[in-house]
Amino acid sequence: MSQIKIIFYGLVIGISNVIPGVSGGTMAVVFGIYEKLIAVVSLDFKAIKEDFGFIILLGIGIVGGILGFSNVMNYLLLEHSTLTFYSFLGIILGSFPLIIKKAGIKKIRLSEGVAFVSTFLIMILLTFVQPEGAGQIDISQLTFPLAIGLFAASAISTFTMILPGISGSMVLLAIGMYQGVFGYAIGQFVFPHLLIVVSGMLMGLIFGAKAVKILMEKYYTVTYAAILGLLVGSLLPLFPGFVSDVWAWVLLFGFAGFILWFNQLNGEK
Repeated sequence: MSQIKIIFYGLVIGISNVIPGVSGGTMAVVFGIYEKLIAVVSLDFKAIKEDFGFIILLGIGIVGGILGFSNVMNYLLLEHSTLTFYSFLGIILGSFPLIIKKAGIKKIRLSEGVAFVSTFLIMILLTFVQPEGAGQIDISQLTFPLAIGLFAASAISTFTMILPGISGSMVLLAIGMYQGVFGYAIGQFVFPHLLIVVSGMLMGLIFGAKAVKILMEKYYTVTYAAILGLLVGSLLPLFPGFVSDVWAWVLLFGFAGFILWFNQLNGEK
């Protein structure tokens, strides 16, 4: 895998993690690196040793995506939100053939059906949550209870970020911590808030990845059935409604076709 390609993957994952409604985990699945990413993040030292260069390059891309492209994505979401969301829909739709193949489900059993339906219903329920109306908590004057809340919110949101289909940013919006985490602590590099946020994120990332890794090892097809449910369900909150703008449909089918071609180019059909 070329160095530029790995950095590009990281950029897309980083950008996705700061957009409410979009999951960085989804992008990792789309690019076929989800299992490798989970193994590394769960502190599997054998995987870290084997993929050290991959880790560094992907990390550079993720950090660059979060810090360097946040303002660009904010502009696109504010000025061209429909086109932006149709582009993400195309990316997800184009990834389905690869994900279905990786799942290796030859025959749908009850356990896999239950896993798919359960996570799909979770996404439907989350779709009806309206976090835009949720008040954002002021964390500028840091107290002990606020510090604990900020740590917990960072850990929970980061854990959800690695789950395909569930947006960690959306979770932060829903619990009133989005502005505090991304706008204040990270956006303005405010200490000790930033230290608390980073510590919480690391905790959520490591333990969340360990949990997913265990599920992958013990219940592979069931776990992928659950992931597919999350991905299908994630189309609902992303879909901005039917539009007559031809460019929206061009972007949707264009990105879907690009992902299909991209996966075939990398030997995944």
